[in-house]
This record gives sequence, structure tokens and C-alpha cells, in this order.
Amino acid sequence: MIQIRSKIAINILGYFFINPSRFNYVNELAKILEADPGNLYRKLKEMEKEGILFSEERGNQKHYGLNKKYPLLKELKRSYEAKYGMVNLLKKKFSVAQNENFKPAQNGTHHKVFISDNYVIRFRDEKPDLLQRESKLLKELEHPLIPRILWSGKINKSFAMIENRLPGTALNSVWRNIKKNYQIRIIKQVINFIKYLKTEKRNYFYSINTGKKYSFYFNYLTDGIDVKTAKIKKFKQANKIIKDLLVIIKQRNAKNIFEKSSISLVHGDLIVHNILTDGRNLTGVLDWELALFGDSDHDLFRLFYYQECAKAYQEQGNDETFEADYMDKLIAEILKSNIIKNKKLFQKKYQFVRAIFFLNALYWAVNSSAPKKNINELIIQWNKKSPI
Repeated sequence: MIQIRSKIAINILGYFFINPSRFNYVNELAKILEADPGNLYRKLKEMEKEGILFSEERGNQKHYGLNKKYPLLKELKRSYEAKYGMVNLLKKKFSVAQNENFKPAQNGTHHKVFISDNYVIRFRDEKPDLLQRESKLLKELEHPLIPRILWSGKINKSFAMIENRLPGTALNSVWRNIKKNYQIRIIKQVINFIKYLKTEKRNYFYSINTGKKYSFYFNYLTDGIDVKTAKIKKFKQANKIIKDLLVIIKQRNAKNIFEKSSISLVHGDLIVHNILTDGRNLTGVLDWELALFGDSDHDLFRLFYYQECAKAYQEQGNDETFEADYMDKLIAEILKSNIIKNKKLFQKKYQFVRAIFFLNALYWAVNSSAPKKNINELIIQWNKKSPI
């Protein structure tokens, strides 16, 4: 039986299992699956030879469809659906989506994501409560740049949700091709969106990611810090940087810096991958699992930190999406705007929060598959100091 490990094979099977009566010619299917036509054609021929698909000539084009007489079809479908087969169940739950052509999304980390022209289906087996909390938050919000949750609930052992598909493409895939005047317009719209978030007030601190309420923003920042520090200290390579970080984090009266924090909604991860655009305007903001009700400047803290990270990627030759260019222009516009009300207090807060961000990054590094390499890169970045 053919292996379904490759992304292109998974996408082909996913499409035809979800749409078993469809027939498509190669270029049409390549457009639907966002696949290279040559690679797709080779895989289609391989799957036809195996008997999973069959083809027929229609006019001057060969159309491919699912071979429902394939003897191992049930076994193959069972294997596929163990990982990806929730879509058909959800289409039955949400009747208006029954005629939609869903395909596996090209991107997606912790979620399993399927998209059609009008809808997005997301579900996760690991930490389903996190997706449930994200769904609950999004139901409370009403803004044209935020996805609307149309249905959410438990399916088997997973939690799933269906949301409207916002128009546009992820900014990281198109930034380099956008005209400069539209780049500035999009950046100003991002800043206006952050200003909107600041209007969503609460009287308590709460993290979607942890599912916890906190008495103070400081408590959210330092949650689990002792466990993380103990793990990092096992790597002698990190001794100097962790000492530097703890001098800042453990300073007396550090908590007082955040004593008068204004509590509002923050997205928590406004990177280029989570921002949609049509090339002229901001059209959507995705991925809300790191959202929280915290210090109203938290998104700005993250963006200043992301600017440092983007520059590090650029210096390593890994900035294929031109993220450093985007971040530099965004930070320049933030500094020209009136969004930072008290710059001196903002600097004090950012010095502390930046140390927390680096400690969390170190914790990720020591748990990664290449801890020494990743720790060293963070040390180099830390030693350059903050530009703010």
C-alpha cells in the first residue's frame, strides 16, 4: 500500500476523501491544493498505478477521481482518518458546509486545519481545552478582522471549531511584493488594530494559553519561572546569560513596575504569519491561542522583541519572508505614533519583560533537538542589547 507520509499525498487523499465524487484535471487540482503541477502529476500517476485513483479523458484533459473499488480503500481511509478524518463529521454538524470543498491547509502547527473558500475547520487532539478557550474568547469579540466562530464543540476525543474564512493571504508570503505605500498603510492598520484591542477591557488578568487567572500581570509573567530556570541551569553554556536575566527578573520591587497596569485584551503573537492581507489592506488577524487580558502594552513588548529576533534571522541569512524589513517599518511607525503613552515607564517595563521573553526562549532551546546551537544563538542576540 502506498505511503501517505508526504504532504502532497496527504493533501490529495484528504481532498478526495472529503470530496469522493469529484473529478479534477491536474492544473485545476494544483490550484485547489496550492501544489506544483509537475510534482502533483507525478504523485497522481503513482496513486493511479497503485489503484487508489483512476483517470478518464474529458476533452483534451485527463481528470482524476477516487477509485471506490480499490480493495484497500477502507484500510487506507481508516489510516488517514485516524489523523485527518474529522472533516466529514463536522460537515454533517454544520449543514451549510456540506457542499464546500475542504482541503488540508499548507500551514498549521499544533492544529489540524482544513480550509474551503468560505470556512476554516480547526481541531486538535492535544490540549483540546486550549482550543476551547480560544473559541470562547473569539465568540465574545466582534470585529471584521477577527474570525467569527460559527460552530464549536467536541467531536470524539477532539475539540473542533468552524469559523468564517477571512479574505487575504498571510503577510509573510507576500510582503516583499507589496508596494511601499501599501506596506505603510497595512502597518498603520496593524497599529490601529492594537489600539482597538486596548479598548477591550477586563478587571482581571487571564491567559488563554494557561487557562489561569492572575492577581497581577507580574504573576503571569513569572508563572513557572523557577522550574524553567532549574532546567536551563543544567546547561553550563547558559550560566552567564541566565545570571544576567535573573539579575533583572529577581530585582527588588520589580513587581511595582507593573502596579498600575491597565488591563486589556492582547493578541500575544502578532507576527507576519498571523496577519492576512490582500496586498493593499490588513484583512485579518489569526491564531489567538496566546491571547490574554494583560498589560495593555504586552503586544508592543512582543513586537519590540520580535524585531530583535527578525534581525537575528536576517543576519543568519534566514529571512526569506523579509520579516526584518516589516518589523523595522512597523516599529518606526509605532515610535512615531501616540500609542506609547509613557515612554519612560514603557522602557522600564520592557527591560523586565524582555528578560522574561529571553528566559522562555532559553527554556525552549534547552528542550529543543539542538540545544547548544540554539542557546548560543540566543546568547549572541542577548549580548547585542535591546535597541530601545
